Amino acid sequence: MEIRSFTELGAPKLSEGRVIEGYAVVFGKESRVMYDEERKRFFVEVIERGAITDELLSRCDVKAVLEHDKRRLLARCRYGIGSLSLNIDDYGLRYRFVSPHTSDGDFAAEMIERGDIFGSSFAYYADDKDKAKVSYSKKDGMLLRVVHEIDYISDISPVSDPAFFGTDVTVRSIEGVEKLLNANSDYLFEIENLEKLI
Repeated sequence: MEIRSFTELGAPKLSEGRVIEGYAVVFGKESRVMYDEERKRFFVEVIERGAITDELLSRCDVKAVLEHDKRRLLARCRYGIGSLSLNIDDYGLRYRFVSPHTSDGDFAAEMIERGDIFGSSFAYYADDKDKAKVSYSKKDGMLLRVVHEIDYISDISPVSDPAFFGTDVTVRSIEGVEKLLNANSDYLFEIENLEKLI
């Protein structure tokens, strides 16, 4: 499973008392620069509009959990039915649920209302060996990973420390990329020879 997060693009909000809603996925927006530890490479990712379908959601057991911790269950959409509402629109995958009257539900509502939890995230799997589902190209000297079809979504999660901020690239993330580039010169070779690797 891979985890992606959004802040201002999909930030969770508290409304109507204990209703928590946000976007777990935002379509068509480039991610920050990310690093694939397994393959030792940097990339930017875009999740296409058609990557998530109603048919996909109907065959997934998607849990709304706090901080991607399965023990901190807030709501659930099991094969299209449950206390977690998931809707696809042109912007992305929207989620909505009533925060439960549990310690985690109370905590989530309070932290979101205060702004301490400000990101939305989701965990998913896509077969990146299948070019119909995931394709790679080069854009402005960077590896671009486009997800055309997601195979499974396991959870959506309000998070306090999101790792993927949509189009918001900060100086801090650029400095991190420079450090990793200097530490891993193999990546430069990979980008220069990307056409051979795809």
